[in-house]
Amino acid sequence: MAQEAALSEHQQDAVPLHRNVTPIAECKVTSREVDGKHLRTVDVPILSCASVWLRCQKEAEEWIAPGGKLLTDPIARNRRINRAYAQLWLADHRFQWAGLAAFASKQVGCGLLHSAQKVTDAQQEIKQMATSHAYASNTELAYASAMPAGTSAGAGYMFRQLALGNLALFLDIYPLHRFFMLRGYQHLATCLEARRDIATQVIWPVDKEVLRFGKPFSEIKNGFEAVEHNRIADSVLQFAQHEQVNILQAVIYNDFAMRRALDANQFAWATGFPSGVAEAIELTLSARCHRDNVGPLTVAFSKKRNAKLYDQEQRMTFVRQAADRFDQLLQSSERQAIVSDITAIAKGNVTW
Repeated sequence: MAQEAALSEHQQDAVPLHRNVTPIAECKVTSREVDGKHLRTVDVPILSCASVWLRCQKEAEEWIAPGGKLLTDPIARNRRINRAYAQLWLADHRFQWAGLAAFASKQVGCGLLHSAQKVTDAQQEIKQMATSHAYASNTELAYASAMPAGTSAGAGYMFRQLALGNLALFLDIYPLHRFFMLRGYQHLATCLEARRDIATQVIWPVDKEVLRFGKPFSEIKNGFEAVEHNRIADSVLQFAQHEQVNILQAVIYNDFAMRRALDANQFAWATGFPSGVAEAIELTLSARCHRDNVGPLTVAFSKKRNAKLYDQEQRMTFVRQAADRFDQLLQSSERQAIVSDITAIAKGNVTW
């Protein structure tokens, strides 16, 4: 059975930009009066920058919102996003950021699963407390259940924010890569401003006051220019800056409640208290959530109690370490293992 592919073909892909998409002989002929004269005119549809952007955006949407209906399960949606990133890298190994993103997005999926499980566990704990008859009053019960209730609220909020960031980033950056694949760097550079023209025709899950769709950040051009000239490591850093600062910082990390949830997770991860609550902040460069032993395939964020993942400089240090490690592994004897795991992610074969 053929692998389901995020990348698709469209009949307009063979048409040069700014050329007619329909043969003139097949175009609609209309009559109109100009300066008292009856003229026959031909309406010729031209392939514009906006048309190509819409084609790329709709390809991304169809992958995670088939038939125009967004997949409501963030975990299922995340798994398709992971697959799309992996398929980008397999289609063009110059897209090294996409290969790294396949692993990073997979790790987001691990975080989603952890958060969902923490909500379930905390709610079950509260339910058991309520039926245990071990508390003399509702006040005692409320006091005893404060910690699991707080865990449930924090984990639930983390789940929603992680899902939002994962979705927004995909809808931003996957179509950028597809435009480059279809039309090349020069057209991407000249057409980037026109991407904003399709804002009302696409799915964009972020309030425009937080981040407007299609903003032409300089890192986008810089990243694809680096790809064009085969400066692959530089392209990864440009896209990482765009991903982490332009998109995710605005969409999720500037949010006050998200910061408090991250602080709580960091404290629990660093101290081990409360036991079993924290999700490790690390990236495992494999098709698994976690490795049995920390080794060259695992890159971890700082485990200091006061480290802040939402601080863009601290987070970018972590991301740069991950990018360097990924680049080193691709040039080492581990390359085939990395390729094998990205291929597994592209097929949806991930060990959760």
